[in-house]
Amino acid sequence: GSILRPLSCEISCLSRADGSAKFSAGQTSVLAAVYGPAAPRVAQREKATEAVIGVVFKHGSKSGGSSSVGSNKALSVGYGATEREIERFITGTIAECVVVKDYPRTVIEVVIQILKADGGVISVAINSAIVALMDAGISMRSIPVSTTLLVKHSGISSELRLDPTAEEEIGTDCAATIFVTDSANYGVVSCLTSGIISQDSYLSCIEASSRASKAVIAFMRLAIEQKVTREVQTLWSS
Repeated sequence: GSILRPLSCEISCLSRADGSAKFSAGQTSVLAAVYGPAAPRVAQREKATEAVIGVVFKHGSKSGGSSSVGSNKALSVGYGATEREIERFITGTIAECVVVKDYPRTVIEVVIQILKADGGVISVAINSAIVALMDAGISMRSIPVSTTLLVKHSGISSELRLDPTAEEEIGTDCAATIFVTDSANYGVVSCLTSGIISQDSYLSCIEASSRASKAVIAFMRLAIEQKVTREVQTLWSS
């Protein structure tokens, strides 16, 4: 299919974080919290001219839900990537879009917790982290948006599926690709691919990701606008 699952977002849901967001796509739900910019606890982590981005990616059997990460569907969470590899991928993606030079000698920590996994987990995690960064007021060059696409191989033809569920992700006859696109020009910021994919299918994935990201960014902006409106109304009513 070429349709995104229903999106939902709850912003500022954690009181002790500088920014937080719970982002959901269909049954997949991820909570992200941002701490900082703050002075690093370890001096070796400090950079004199820019901030250091740190990402902690958490998933496991403690993430509840009928389609939790602790089930046999766990293999679909990172498409074979380990937690550390996923953390490096998300860290690189965030570092490309945050204006790190605005925060010298600081650390910006992003903690991501999977609440429920039903496909497209890494994309939902990235989108959750980006909304949490916006909630924390972190300066960004642009807003990166992540989408997941599945390429199902059937003989000589291939079927493209946008925002797949965990059930669709299971199988040896498919390849998955995660694109993060730039909200300014919708170019590709980063990409994570698992499996064999042809050049034509790859280009088709880029095109589909670019179209889908426009809908996701529109949703993000609406969620932020609604949050700001509620805060203004609360301020004037107090």
